[in-house]
Amino acid sequence: MTAATALRPAAEAAPRAAAWQWALFWAASLWGASIFWLSEHPPMVDVPSHAGQVALLRDLLFGEGRWAELVRINGFTPYLIGYGLALPLSLVMSATAAVKVVLSASYLAFVVMCIGLARHFASDARLYPLFLVGFFGLAYKWGFYTFLVAAPVTLAFVLLASRYARAPSIRAGAALLAVGLVMLASHGLAFMLGWSVGAALLLAEQRRERLARLAPLVLPFAALALAFLAYFLASRHVQADYKVTYQYWDPTHYGWTRLLKIPLYAIDRDDKFLLEPIALALVAAPFLLGLRPRWRQSAPLAAVVLLMLVIPSYALDTAFLYERYGVYLLPALAWAFPARRGEARAPSALLLLICALVLAIYSVRAWRFGDETRAIDAAIKTLAPGERALTLAFSTASPGAGHPYVYIHYPAWYQAERKGLVDFNFAWFPPQIVRWRPDRAPPVTPGFEWYPEKFDWHRHEGWRYRYFFAHGALPAGFFAGAPCPPVLLFTDGPWAIYERGSC
Repeated sequence: MTAATALRPAAEAAPRAAAWQWALFWAASLWGASIFWLSEHPPMVDVPSHAGQVALLRDLLFGEGRWAELVRINGFTPYLIGYGLALPLSLVMSATAAVKVVLSASYLAFVVMCIGLARHFASDARLYPLFLVGFFGLAYKWGFYTFLVAAPVTLAFVLLASRYARAPSIRAGAALLAVGLVMLASHGLAFMLGWSVGAALLLAEQRRERLARLAPLVLPFAALALAFLAYFLASRHVQADYKVTYQYWDPTHYGWTRLLKIPLYAIDRDDKFLLEPIALALVAAPFLLGLRPRWRQSAPLAAVVLLMLVIPSYALDTAFLYERYGVYLLPALAWAFPARRGEARAPSALLLLICALVLAIYSVRAWRFGDETRAIDAAIKTLAPGERALTLAFSTASPGAGHPYVYIHYPAWYQAERKGLVDFNFAWFPPQIVRWRPDRAPPVTPGFEWYPEKFDWHRHEGWRYRYFFAHGALPAGFFAGAPCPPVLLFTDGPWAIYERGSC
């Protein structure tokens, strides 16, 4: 009786402690969703161009744009979900705000889906904080908007695939096929990962079945594979109209060192002194807690790691292919470790603190980036709307964001918010929902954004642009050949805006 009396306060305190840990977990989730709003424009490389695509799509659909003779809507895009979610929002708010709303919602949906899968696999709840930070890794840093929006769709497919693998039925297969098609309309790389993880789960659950029994079960996966192949062939056929040679594969990024780099992509491998050690600590967390993996539910982790080992870093004129799968690395790791019987079912307080530190780092960077860009953002609002502009990013780094390339597409915010058209433009790329008309594509082709010093007034038709956004000092005589050289309109630190001169 004395022992029972002594233990009762501890037993009553445990649920209260668990409640506090859950409250902190969801507070951290809301914190993560708010990071996209800490600066007027988030420090994400490609997001300005994606927001510009949303603005172009809106104007083309509603006949408000003046660029219909230059661009067209691309029906063979795998980015329908990301742009389709932002489009209706852009009717009642700016394209910038619409993209930020979708990103915040996608982050929260990603966390919720991670928890859903963890409960499905009966994973240890102490590892749930690992779901909070992977979203802010390389894909966030480089602004892979459509890939991030596709992440919760991919996890929904994985959950349905696991349920289908455990209890196959026609209804479950039809649901799996439907969500798989939505996943294909979200992002090709996300589709490849979701399909691979789902197939691995099916094989893991049905490994003892004979081939004759297994063959009907793979029909949803076979149908999705055929749909993916059909999209790829159709996209290649459309791409043939463009007179640009894209590099299809770069074999130089393979090697045994890739295996050592994979854990670092759980967060951000470019920060060698702070985030890389944290990434390694998070990857080691299950083992430090004394947990043991259950091999049957390790299929997602095995599939993610295998894809990160075999997929090239660069193909089809797209960079960071295998690296972006780091978004799924920590969740897949957490799912592999089941909860012990009798263990407290609450997020680890220590892991929560470590992940809160990661969120704090990204919050501070976003806040500083907002201070750093306040003047250029205000200047963009004063420019005449509906004009063409050229980006000249001689310097791409941001000290505030700690980002070496964040300014490479930054002037595309003029396209997103002022109905302009900014080169270099994402309309060159096959997956985009708005593309150049093949006979109206500009001479500013892919690759120019990295080498603006190659600009030539005549070859790049400089007279077409009213505004020139320069970040970093222009070389002497840069506008040589212009009958009336552009005049300086605005300057602030490394930023300068030039306006085409009139004679």
